[in-house]
Formats: sequence, C-alpha cells, structure tokens
Amino acid sequence: MKKRIICFGDSNTWGYNPTNGSRYDENTRWPMVLQHLLGDEYTIIEEGQNGRTIANADPWEWGCKCGMDYILPMVESQKPFDLLIIMLGSNDLKAKFHLPAGDIAGSLQNMLMKTKSFLQYQCGIQPKILIVAPPHLGDDLASSPFAPFFDVDTVIENSKHLAYWYELVARQFDCDFLDAATLCTAGSADSLHLMEDGHKALAEGVYRKVKEMGV
Repeated sequence: MKKRIICFGDSNTWGYNPTNGSRYDENTRWPMVLQHLLGDEYTIIEEGQNGRTIANADPWEWGCKCGMDYILPMVESQKPFDLLIIMLGSNDLKAKFHLPAGDIAGSLQNMLMKTKSFLQYQCGIQPKILIVAPPHLGDDLASSPFAPFFDVDTVIENSKHLAYWYELVARQFDCDFLDAATLCTAGSADSLHLMEDGHKALAEGVYRKVKEMGV
C-alpha cells in the first residue's frame, strides 16, 4: 500500500483563493503540490474545510466547523495512514471566541489527547503526527474583507504567539512541529489566506519535514 498522509486544516488547506473566493486547483493548493513532490509512492488525503476551528462550534457557520467533532470519525474512516498533519488555529483567533494563543494551544492539546488515544485503542494504529502553526495574520488585516471577524488591534500579535505554544504542545505529545510562518505569509489580498506562492513555499517546507521525519 502507498504511504498515506492526511492534511487536516482550514481554508488554507482547502485552498481558498482570496482574490475571488474560489478554490485553487490541484496544481496550486499545498497538499496537492506536496503530492507532486512526494511522488506516486504516497497518497495525500485532503481534509480542509473553510472556517474550521480546533474546538469552537461557530453558530454563524451552521455549527459544523468544529475540528474536535470531526477528527475522530475522519481518522477512523481514513485508516490506515502513516502521517496526520494538523494546521489549525487561525479561525480560533476570531474575536467572538476571545481566546489568547495559549488557550488555543490548550484546545490543540485536548485534540491530540483524544486523537492519539482513539487511534491507538479504537483504530489500532499509531501514525506520526505533524503539528503546523499557521501563518501569521497579515499587517493589512484592517483593510481585509475579513477584518470584522477579528479584533484587528490585537489579533496579529496574538497569531504570532501560536507557534511558541504549539511547539510546547507538540513536544508534550511526541509530535513533530513546523512553523508555517518561517515558510510563507498570508497574501496581500486579504491578510489571511495564502496566495499561489505561499502554497508552493508551504508545500516545499512540509515536503522537507516529511522526509526528515522518515515517513
């Protein structure tokens, strides 16, 4: 069987195009670029959803965007797999949730606690897990169409603190860690979503990490 990698994330994993609201094609969005880089011995499984949070059920989003509710049935349906990549947290920064970076990392901690136990005892597998801290929100967020969803006076700095806390959580749960902000930036179109060059850079960085992990 080919090596299987799940990419579990939000709109930046789904491939949201900030210039027109469409979805980037298979040659652009980072999980599919990663597929191309890894080659035919791997299968990349895209599990991105616009608006997905780690643990917050957003009533404006039909109550169906909580990653904590979805991840267990998802991993069971996709087993077996060799690597689970999680890149979430940008939507948890929304003003309505009032969460500092440390508390968002606490939600990630709970997600990993549930998921690792479920994988071992219910699914009978122990795949590797890579935690990716999402790109920082851009400095021009105040002029973004998404600005009303965030406290623009504090959220950019808050987004920059996620990597510190995520790395601590990754170490606690024996997961690998990657900071996407060292590879790419939110695009100028809305200061939230990746542009084409960002997807390419992220895919290349994740590729190097996957190879380093020996997956």
